[in-house]
Amino acid sequence: MDKISLSFFLLCCLLAIGCCHGKRPWCVADTNGPPAPSDAQFQGFIDYACGIVDCSPIQPGGNCYYPNYLVRHADYALNLFYKSRGVCNTEIGTITSFDPSYTGCYYP
Repeated sequence: MDKISLSFFLLCCLLAIGCCHGKRPWCVADTNGPPAPSDAQFQGFIDYACGIVDCSPIQPGGNCYYPNYLVRHADYALNLFYKSRGVCNTEIGTITSFDPSYTGCYYP
């Protein structure tokens, strides 16, 4: 009976690792509120974060510049700051397991 229990336990561990492998958290703009952050809050964070981390992908000509939407740029800046500093600004952002990357634009 002990061998069966151990085998079952190991199988469950492998399944848990397999189903969750590759999923990682991202920090993205929280547009659901209430209240939803203002454009000024998003722009302020972008300006702040991009003074610390490399935001060249969301600058004109960068892979993540288009679509040129403030919230998309905030998503990228929030996530890059989160990945480099380990902190998601929860005043304007939220943690998600949904990968916000899109064609041509990879979110680390």
